[in-house]
Amino acid sequence: MKFTSKIAAVVAVMGLALACAPVSLQAQTPAAAPAPAKTAKAKPVEYSGNLTAIDAAASTITVSNGSKVLMLVVAPTTKFKVDKKAATLADFAVGDKVTGSYTTDEAGKTTAYSLHKKTLAAAATKTVKKAATSATPAATPAPAAPAGQ
Repeated sequence: MKFTSKIAAVVAVMGLALACAPVSLQAQTPAAAPAPAKTAKAKPVEYSGNLTAIDAAASTITVSNGSKVLMLVVAPTTKFKVDKKAATLADFAVGDKVTGSYTTDEAGKTTAYSLHKKTLAAAATKTVKKAATSATPAATPAPAAPAGQ
């Protein structure tokens, strides 16, 4: 078998190409670790109804609107408001008409996100303000008689 200069040149070029190849192409990279799964933050669901039970020892409340009964866990992060002012669970009583929102975790536990109520005095004030703004304007006076008569 004869080696010609052409074959030797091809072998030399291929050897140089392999020797000069970037290291990253020659080395195997380990598989990337999977990214940790992001937990979806639950959006609060709104509710309204009457407060039918308060269990301060178990930190739970029960709200009923006739067709649905919700038993909610009261967490340290639960926001309480009475007439749009900060409040505590002690400011609420069984029978209060309430609104608010809650979240449900992966295990199915429902936690009160917020609990609100309006007192009768606040509702009456709002009604009086609404009536005052919608009152009919005063009648315009009749034109005066022409002067000199």
